[in-house]
Amino acid sequence: MRIFLTLIWACILFIFTCSVNFHMLIKYQFIDFQINPAPDWLDLLKSDYQWSDTEWLQRKAGHMLGFFVMALLGSKFGKYRTAFYFSVLYAAVTEILQLYFFRGGRIYDVFIDTIGVLLAFLFCRNPWQFLKKSKSP
Repeated sequence: MRIFLTLIWACILFIFTCSVNFHMLIKYQFIDFQINPAPDWLDLLKSDYQWSDTEWLQRKAGHMLGFFVMALLGSKFGKYRTAFYFSVLYAAVTEILQLYFFRGGRIYDVFIDTIGVLLAFLFCRNPWQFLKKSKSP
């Protein structure tokens, strides 16, 4: 069941990361895949941070949350350590795949996804301590 749920979640992440128009997906649940046969690999190196844009920050929080959940599901809440490695690998693969679907894959998104995976790992090691520290002012 763990593997099935992880695969379902991986498919959901794939849809969110590779559907051409993220806004149409969110607003109208319109999934649209278009293949880009000649992607621009330099997109991976762009550093187009938008720290003052709330929507951009929400998307990055979504990155972390999505891979946090994937790592939890795949590892069965910490029982299978390799799931954390596969989650990071999947983060890298989805960023590369975005280039083939007219989306902008970014290396920094892999790092943001990895933060979500690391948070899941820390949560699994000691969930009560993790929650207690996050409540502190």
